[in-house]
Amino acid sequence: MPKLRERRMAENRLVIEEAAMRLFTRQGFNGTNIRDIADAGGVSTGAIYTYYPSKEALFTGLVHSRESAMSELRAKMFRELAEPFSPAGLTRLAHSIRTIVYDNSDYWRLMYIDVVEFDNRHFAETFHDLPEQFRQRLGHSLGAAENEPGWCGEDSGFAYATIYLHLYTYFLVEKLFRGNQHMGVSDDEAIQRTVDLLCHGLWRGAMAKKTAKKKSAAKKGSASKAAKKRTAAKKKTLGARKK
Repeated sequence: MPKLRERRMAENRLVIEEAAMRLFTRQGFNGTNIRDIADAGGVSTGAIYTYYPSKEALFTGLVHSRESAMSELRAKMFRELAEPFSPAGLTRLAHSIRTIVYDNSDYWRLMYIDVVEFDNRHFAETFHDLPEQFRQRLGHSLGAAENEPGWCGEDSGFAYATIYLHLYTYFLVEKLFRGNQHMGVSDDEAIQRTVDLLCHGLWRGAMAKKTAKKKSAAKKGSASKAAKKRTAAKKKTLGARKK
């Protein structure tokens, strides 16, 4: 009996939260009342107050349940990243983020409601010190990049957080803001080109050639100055001998 009761309570909460989610993401928090949620869920207002003492408590419970589900998706995503900064690893990250955003759009709508109506009171912790969160999640595999030849010198946690936020922003614009290929290309091409930029930079060999050219010019300039000094010294010596 206790197990049956617990299961029924969980089912009731799920019905209430799903109804609340639909209305909050359509009407906002302040635009929705408990009666609306009860009607949408096919329950009484008393049933809602049995589990949640207030509408904000219901909103908070909804955030916690959705954040818990999202945490599991993120954990799965990071478990699959053996080499976070490799082209394959970055491509996998981008595809995983696309799936998370596209399949859970109401989670992000709920977050925007929290930003507008609660000053991000409920989701702020999600973004606290992202570089450190990535160091803890990815451990040695993240920091190992700093010892690779050619690494840019940036803190790997900061670099990964920057990439992570960029990818989320891209897919959120596509999904929630109806971006409709806002970068002018398909998602797959945008991912490929973004990874290419991240791995090879903007200037590639051209910048290296430019730098080498400057060094060569500087070296020639130094050699020319040295040659002029030698010529001047010889002339001075010849002049002294003639005297």
